[in-house]
Formats: sequence, structure tokens, C-alpha cells
Amino acid sequence: MNFSRWLFAGVGMAFLVAGCGGRQGSSRVDLSKMGPSLNDKRYANLEKLAAQDLKCAEELKPTYLGENQYQMSGCGTEGVYELHCRMGQCSWIPDVRARAEFDLGCPRAQLTTTNIDKFTVGVAGCSKRATYRKLGSTYNVTWVLNSQVSQDAAPVAAPTSDSTPL
Repeated sequence: MNFSRWLFAGVGMAFLVAGCGGRQGSSRVDLSKMGPSLNDKRYANLEKLAAQDLKCAEELKPTYLGENQYQMSGCGTEGVYELHCRMGQCSWIPDVRARAEFDLGCPRAQLTTTNIDKFTVGVAGCSKRATYRKLGSTYNVTWVLNSQVSQDAAPVAAPTSDSTPL
């Protein structure tokens, strides 16, 4: 081997040892407690998606909910994201409340979700409700309104004991 090959190999090895190649560790989050499918790259993508979705520039706090679902919290709000993997390729499914916030005209903090089946979620808030369905391919899954936005009926006030019949 000539000198230039040795030099090239030595510089390459120095980059690997210095951390400029290979896997980079995230010191902020212990990924070993965050489910079997999460790695540094997927977590970085989740942080980016959640920061944009939640309109939050500060550091977000992750919580593993199980079954590849993660809650990201920060700036007084939170979102739930699902990691969808097929044949080793993964993508993030955004929080349905981001779409429902617009459709229902209701702040995310007032929206509640109910899983109806594997692909369908009901969202309620601000006396309105709607149903959403996951739609798309493995790498581009989104939520689509699957019902009309309905207005919840106002509860009928019960008569009080203070009222006297006429």
C-alpha cells in the first residue's frame, strides 16, 4: 500500500472514532425505554414533526405510550404520534387532532379522541364531533374526515326545586 492509501484510511478511521460517521447518540433521551422500533434517526424525525405540528421551538418531552405510539409535550400542548413500519421502512402518522383542530374550529387542548377501530378515530370537542380515517400508503399516511362535523345537542336543563308551577 502506498502512503496516500494509508493516509486516506487513517483519516477515515479518525472520522469514525470522532463520531463523524456511524450512529450518533441522543444524550437527551434514553431510547432503550422508548419501544423497540425507535432509533436516533426516527426520534430526530419525530422531534421535527412534533415541533412543527405543535408550533413549539423549545425542547419537547417524549413519553412512550406503547404499541409504537409516542406523546410529545411542550409549550403548553401535546401531540400523539404513531410510528408505522413495514418491511423495515418507517414513517410517522401525525396526531389526528392537528386535522380536527381545523375541521371542528376547536383548540387542540379541548379535543378528545376515541379509537373506533384500527383505522378510524372519533374526535370530539367544543360541542362538535367528527370521525377520521387513516388513509395513504406506508410512507404517506394522513387523516381524512370520514363523516360530517356534527353539533352535539345542548343538554336540556332540568327543572330546579326553586321553581314554582304556574
